[in-house]
Amino acid sequence: MRPCDDSNDHIGLGYPGPGAVSEDEVDNSIYSNLMEIRRSIYAVSPWQVFCLVIDFFRPEILRRRRQPPRKQRPTNTAWLDGLRGWAAFSVCLAHMSVYTHPRIELCYGSLIAPSPDSSRASLRNATPAAVPVLRLFWSGGHFAVMVFFVISGYVLTKRPIALLLRPPAPLSAPSSSGGDAAAAAVFVDAIHSAMFRRPIRLLLPVVWSTLFFATSWHVFGLVTPWPEHQPNLAAELWNWVRDLAKFSYFFRNRVLYTLYNIHTWTIPVELRGSYSVFVWLFLWGYPSFSPNSSCRVSTWRRMLATAAMTVYLAVGAAGAWYAAFFAGMLTAEIDVLATASHATTTMNEKPIPNDPRLHLCLAWDGVLGFVRKRPRIRNVLLHSMLAAGLYLGSAPSSDFMKVKELLGDCPGGWKTLGRLIPAPYTASDEPESVHRWFWLFWAAWLLFVSVKELDWTRSFFVTRFSQYLGKHSFALYLVHGPLIGLVSERLFYLTGVKQGPLNHDEAAKFGHLMNRWRDSPRWWPLPRHETPSAIDVFQPYYYGLEPEFLLCVALSMPVFLYAAELGTKAFDEPSVRVSRWAYRRLMKRS
Repeated sequence: MRPCDDSNDHIGLGYPGPGAVSEDEVDNSIYSNLMEIRRSIYAVSPWQVFCLVIDFFRPEILRRRRQPPRKQRPTNTAWLDGLRGWAAFSVCLAHMSVYTHPRIELCYGSLIAPSPDSSRASLRNATPAAVPVLRLFWSGGHFAVMVFFVISGYVLTKRPIALLLRPPAPLSAPSSSGGDAAAAAVFVDAIHSAMFRRPIRLLLPVVWSTLFFATSWHVFGLVTPWPEHQPNLAAELWNWVRDLAKFSYFFRNRVLYTLYNIHTWTIPVELRGSYSVFVWLFLWGYPSFSPNSSCRVSTWRRMLATAAMTVYLAVGAAGAWYAAFFAGMLTAEIDVLATASHATTTMNEKPIPNDPRLHLCLAWDGVLGFVRKRPRIRNVLLHSMLAAGLYLGSAPSSDFMKVKELLGDCPGGWKTLGRLIPAPYTASDEPESVHRWFWLFWAAWLLFVSVKELDWTRSFFVTRFSQYLGKHSFALYLVHGPLIGLVSERLFYLTGVKQGPLNHDEAAKFGHLMNRWRDSPRWWPLPRHETPSAIDVFQPYYYGLEPEFLLCVALSMPVFLYAAELGTKAFDEPSVRVSRWAYRRLMKRS
């Protein structure tokens, strides 16, 4: 999850240089660089160190005030960063909401709590926070995660696919063995680099961030609701090492996350999905460079196989997570082909030179040509896809309820949609919550395609704040969970969002904070009413919209965003450089 990619990194193609470099020259170069770094460190004055520290901790909003904004034209993929950023922001809001409001993720009108006596009605989920589409702000975290997976499948594979369709061989001799060999070398190097660097890119930020949080508990004496702290720092570090060793084995089942950040379960899924599409591209792409024309795999057959695998994972098996990666890859190939054949696209990419091998007669060409020539029909179709994606993304959810129990009494067609979920998702050997991913897959794909094609949606995701969220999306995803336990948990008790009764552990940690702000007679500005814990008198239309809860969100989000800025500089961007350095230094080049 991830909500990260290597799109700005060109997946480390590493084109061979003009001449081979010996290992002795490389060792001498490394030694010279180390000595230069050593001399630079000794030459740094205390004032320069102070300025570097201040610059590291300076919020980005202050940096922007000092430097006037430069007018830069957004890149063709800038909207992807914005979409990823808003998805990460949605995950933060959803985790805060679901954590403090049990069963709010159920469908609109569902029973939240039975009536305590015959004189009072049962509490139902009748809050605006449960209305389809609107509920995405309060419980759209799983939908956002599926959007992450579709984006990853699209971004990670688009450049290798472009290498398949645009080999660096002369067009006059597309089948020449020399040109095919050079094209194959570049393609294999791209896949090789991506597969080598991907785990470093995803795992290092998790390692560094969890190490920081684990040590901070003992160094600063911080108390958090989870996980269970070890008695001393040495024991904590040993427990952290063992837990990270289990987490790094991303093929294990059930518990996919590290105990130091339970939201990292998406990282193993990202690695599995990434490796799946990389191997798939190599399997179907490398034969395209075969000098024997009878052994080549045509683009049409490769796309048909990708579409078949997408449908199989989404329908034939309970593999909606990985179907999202293949759906993103299929969308990327369609876009590259459209650009290659000079078709009208919404992305102003440089056309690929006219090559007869790239002119394919696809099954939907007639329909797309008809729609493309009629802008009104195209807009209606795309907006319908957007609306359908948002509605399906509002699917009710629960970690412990089967399909019939969850969707059996839901209005708005969800009872019928629940019956359409394929049998593999409702099998007895699958977890109770796996069925929710089926409709979320289709929702994420519909949203992705419609946002990509609609001008106004792409314009929204390239706005300044959207790009800010996109820049820090991965760090925001990694830090928000621990910060909810460190910052928001205290705010929930201070403002009365969380009420008793408390168990012994909760009372020892946070009992002294209970209602301290809320009961202050002098300055508390918000109206006092019953909280979600007092369900027998609580008004259902307030659920998820309590002023106290909204205040906690307003106070927590700036902290999350600032911590994400620091995380981007401390472990996100360095992980990109480390993965690039490791690939260049450890891989032997001819």
